[in-house]
Amino acid sequence: MRLHKLAHFLITAFLLSFVGSCKKDPCKDVKCQNGGVCTDGQCSCKLPWEGNRCEVDARDKFVGSWRGTENCGGSVETRAFSIAKSVANPIAIIIGDEIRAELKSSTTFDVPSQQIIRQGVAITVSGNGSLNANALVLNLSFSSGGEGITCVYNMTRQ
Repeated sequence: MRLHKLAHFLITAFLLSFVGSCKKDPCKDVKCQNGGVCTDGQCSCKLPWEGNRCEVDARDKFVGSWRGTENCGGSVETRAFSIAKSVANPIAIIIGDEIRAELKSSTTFDVPSQQIIRQGVAITVSGNGSLNANALVLNLSFSSGGEGITCVYNMTRQ
């Protein structure tokens, strides 16, 4: 009788392990690109990549010409600038010709504190921005010689 129970147990254990191994791997046919990792059939992408297979560079949404308003302490003016992808940093964009920003998500970025030179004067700039469809909001703080100002840019893709 004991031998019969042991045989039954072994057969049951074998069948359970065999049936369990028949589960289809949801990532078997999923090929994530650019360092993305498949989990439960979905790609999890590393910045700047997005898309079903991590095939889309999120920086492309920011690249181009922008036009809108600059509000610096109540003084509102019309401004235009362009945004390009950084060649040196895969998660960075360049605002204008000199302000470096780094993606935090596929629609937001930070402008780390950095120095730019305008008309021979060193200016420290920092801030952040966000994109909603073709609308870009950019918040920048500028300081030089102990004085500073914060500007808000509401821009539309051109």
